[in-house]
Amino acid sequence: MNGAMADYVRVPARCLHHLPDSVSFEKAALTEPCCVAYNATCVHTRIHAGDSVLVLGPGPIGLLCVELAKVAGLKQDAARMKVAQALGVDRTLTEGEEELREVVRSLGDGLGVDVVIDAAGASAALQTAMQAVRPAGQITKVGWGPQPLNFSLDPLVQKAVRLQGSFSHNYRMWERVLALLASGKLDPLGLVGRIEPYSNWKTCFDEMASGEIVKAVLKPAPDRE
Repeated sequence: MNGAMADYVRVPARCLHHLPDSVSFEKAALTEPCCVAYNATCVHTRIHAGDSVLVLGPGPIGLLCVELAKVAGLKQDAARMKVAQALGVDRTLTEGEEELREVVRSLGDGLGVDVVIDAAGASAALQTAMQAVRPAGQITKVGWGPQPLNFSLDPLVQKAVRLQGSFSHNYRMWERVLALLASGKLDPLGLVGRIEPYSNWKTCFDEMASGEIVKAVLKPAPDRE
């Protein structure tokens, strides 16, 4: 009842899902963050084939939004550096308004990206999203942030942009994500920098906290599996 880093975990039967044979336990361990990204990208965001998508935020949710936006049919997206490039991202950006404007100008008619997914949460990320999105485009905000905005939302009005929030997931989304994992269309293991026994939990947590790795998976020692 006190957590899942154990050999056995007690949960209500109604919360269980059948794990397809083709989905490893390591991959299944990432179902929950995949569902958060699925809800944001595939349920609350309209992405059509050929759309340009900008993903703000270098964490697991942002990178999984990249993966799911590819499934939904995007043309270009931007997220984080080496891991993002390994996932097939067309272009990555660091902080910098000039670089962002250059990318926006290079897409289609230069009026902006079709969709921005804000997985960063900082108020500055939402301001960047409003600058980057095209007229009549969409911003989906899945990242949390306690800071006040301290800037005008008038660009949303001026561009007639849809701002959509996205939170958590539900049972049906878990079923759909498990089906995507089973089909091979979604593979979150590219985010995993370590697969370790429970005893090495601190190393995993420290490396995730420092940004050295994106995600880690804990599992029983081989002789206890």
